[in-house]
Amino acid sequence: MRKTSKMNFRRRDPAFSIAHFSTGPGGWVMLGLLSVLALPTSAVYAADTVELVLQLETSLTSDSNPFRFYEQTAKPTQPDQGDQGQGEQSGQPGVADDKKFRNRDSITGTDVRAGAIITILSDRTRLILTGSLGNRHYKNYKELDHHLTAGDATLQWAAGQIINGQITAGKEDRLFQYINGSLTDKDISHQKRASANVNFKLTDEWSLNASLDRAGLNYDLPLNQLYNFDERGRQLSGRYYSPTGSSVEIGTRLSETNFPDRNEQDIADLDKAYKESEVFLDAEWRYSSKSVTSAHLGVIKRKYDVLTERDTNLSNILLRGTYHYSPKLRLDLQLWDRPFTIVDRTVVYVLSKALRFDAQWKYSDKSQMNFSTLFQNSDNVLVPRLATLADGTSRKEKLIRVGLGGAYEFERGFRMVLDSFYEKVQRESDGVNLKQAVIKLGLEYTYENLPGSNSRMGLKRYQHSLSASDSLR
Repeated sequence: MRKTSKMNFRRRDPAFSIAHFSTGPGGWVMLGLLSVLALPTSAVYAADTVELVLQLETSLTSDSNPFRFYEQTAKPTQPDQGDQGQGEQSGQPGVADDKKFRNRDSITGTDVRAGAIITILSDRTRLILTGSLGNRHYKNYKELDHHLTAGDATLQWAAGQIINGQITAGKEDRLFQYINGSLTDKDISHQKRASANVNFKLTDEWSLNASLDRAGLNYDLPLNQLYNFDERGRQLSGRYYSPTGSSVEIGTRLSETNFPDRNEQDIADLDKAYKESEVFLDAEWRYSSKSVTSAHLGVIKRKYDVLTERDTNLSNILLRGTYHYSPKLRLDLQLWDRPFTIVDRTVVYVLSKALRFDAQWKYSDKSQMNFSTLFQNSDNVLVPRLATLADGTSRKEKLIRVGLGGAYEFERGFRMVLDSFYEKVQRESDGVNLKQAVIKLGLEYTYENLPGSNSRMGLKRYQHSLSASDSLR
């Protein structure tokens, strides 16, 4: 069971088999990148507008709780008779035999990441291609061995000084990430996304932005396929820029989410589609060269296709402050109140309130560290037929997470990387706890023909950092 949504701190699902690499979109991106990287050095430097990056990584990870079991055996929810036996059919362990899935495991990994920035006509029109291939091998749970692949293509364009925009398409396939020990079967999830936006610069202070986007997520395991979804969205907004660099944006977003693989009973429990309309305010205040504060304040109106009695209004709030204490130390504070979806047939959606603090410290030109801590309260809104508690409507959970990471460049392009987190979840309804500690040690080599290309391409997103937070919007 898995979170699949829009919250800021999240573990996304999504990877497809390397056997299908040559025919998948991510595979074609990687093949193109490797072909460009294979060009003779003289050809690369002759085209001085092309930026190239090749990154190799090998790693060893220790995971104390790969399937994320609760410490105690949680009392199972009692569904209707029609749902009995589902756990056995899906590989869900019973109370007696789940001990074999509670062991620590070690995972070895290898990754190849590559990217290219190709300037077309001018510096303001360029094509960015990035991709990643990886393998994961488990020492004990060998049935979880899998491949990871991802690929993205972005065209950034401009027409004069008035109009600019970008078109993006990508795909990422990964191992399904477990949430509470209720599933021990292997599953691979496939995520795809595409978007296009255009920005009209009306004056130096005012601009108008319009965008279209589409996303989808599919699972291999039949048990999870009721959460296969397609989402289409469109957004229109206007933004004001002050002379100091601060800005305010007001807009609206409309989206439609469909679940095409749900049967009649799934629809009766969770519905087959819903529509959302959001009115939002985005603001960014640059108090000084050292500090930036941003906010997203939105009200979402959700309408279900069949179960109209569940129609509701949801808040979507994200507050963030960034302070550059010195050139070497950056501090970030985030607070949010947002809804998201969880892959659990007993839960309609989850409301999350959280506080997160991050610190990034560049100790020297060769070494850096990062630290994060998260406090989160979640309220799981339950399906009445499948889950009933004393309060009758929702199940509350508290999460504490601490992350620590660091890197040391011992030779030009070669880095030792440490990434880790410790997490504890307490479920208030029955007092059971979940604990997980993960630590990863990696050796990374990066080649870039122009300094900073790795950062400009954003290859770090393919590493799915355990300890670090997303960058400021």
